[in-house]
Amino acid sequence: MTGRSLHDALLRVLTDGELRRRVMEGDPGAARALGVEEAATLRRADSERLQRMARFMARHFYRERIVRLFRYSRALLAPAGHDPLDVMESAAFSAVLDFAVLGSPASADAAANLVEQRVLTDLADRPYGRDLVGYEGTMFRVEAGPRRWQAAAGARQGLPVRSAYARIIELAWDLTPLLAALRRGDPSPAEPPREPTRLLVALSPRGRVTAVRCPAGVSRLLDALDGRRAAAEAAAAAGMDEGDTTALLGQLTDLGAVEWRPER
Repeated sequence: MTGRSLHDALLRVLTDGELRRRVMEGDPGAARALGVEEAATLRRADSERLQRMARFMARHFYRERIVRLFRYSRALLAPAGHDPLDVMESAAFSAVLDFAVLGSPASADAAANLVEQRVLTDLADRPYGRDLVGYEGTMFRVEAGPRRWQAAAGARQGLPVRSAYARIIELAWDLTPLLAALRRGDPSPAEPPREPTRLLVALSPRGRVTAVRCPAGVSRLLDALDGRRAAAEAAAAAGMDEGDTTALLGQLTDLGAVEWRPER
């Protein structure tokens, strides 16, 4: 055991609630995952202090994401004295913090569910509230996908496949003008137009989450990218021109909505 290995083991235990529980219970599998000596040292630590430190880290981790990814709901609710951050004081959210694996899709989903429930109640008088909460919750969840640093510079060869972390959301309201007004700091933004809108939300290989309009053709193409069809076959299945599809696949790859797998 070295100071570096113990430091790394401590970070893993502080950011992974399930692993922390297993270490404290003396699980041999957890000891092997961390290192036997490292796990034994951590098991001798004050479990309550370790739990408090883990909760402190998790609270800051999710607070930053709620502030950033539910920013529009926060702006709308601020005049009435409501804030999505209030949910972090609840017993239910404390339970999420105690068992969270920071950065994991499952923990992000658990946290987002609680924030959404609170915000939906506070925005009950806004007819577009459910769409806004759905949009922000999707951004929150998608950001929890993995960073694929090598994919950013990798060759785009093989079979294109829709990323498991890309999501298409159907909205009844076009939120674009509302979001723009809130970004400008408009204290009384106009109600957005009631107009069906389809958005693609994806996480780029470098960790940037983006939402863009998703025309029907793009949606069909993503549905056709099943990991078995070559780009030309997917284009034909989506009713698109092969040349146009090549350029589009490049754009979707940059967004993180498309990945490439070796042909078998």
